[in-house]
Amino acid sequence: MSKSKMELIKEWIETCPYLKGGKINVDYLKDKPQNYSIDRTPTLPDVEDFVDGCGGKRQITFDFTVQASLSSQVIVNLANSKFCEDFMDWISTQNRLKNFPKIKGAFSIKCTSPGYILQKTETTAIYIIQLNFTYYEFL
Repeated sequence: MSKSKMELIKEWIETCPYLKGGKINVDYLKDKPQNYSIDRTPTLPDVEDFVDGCGGKRQITFDFTVQASLSSQVIVNLANSKFCEDFMDWISTQNRLKNFPKIKGAFSIKCTSPGYILQKTETTAIYIIQLNFTYYEFL
């Protein structure tokens, strides 16, 4: 049985050296720091169809979500910000090197937002980085 595109994206992101623990969930974020998830976001998957009707340019948009420690100590929060920057730089480097998830026709993966806080408590924050993966599908 072949793997889903989200499973292949998950496995690819797990190679990022900045992840602590290296494991990523899909559509699920544990309620403790240093947890990661990728969650598909609603968007039209068809970007452009080929003129001959035999496929086209497709996209998968998703959020990379991080549950991180939050503190009144600035150094902890700056470390979260640095992690987001490092992750975005890693994605950019992989895109430039054309090192993509193992999906046929892959040609681009980019961050479409900086890391930002979706919600927070006194001790944790959920950061989100939005991504867009594009590929050609041939029918």
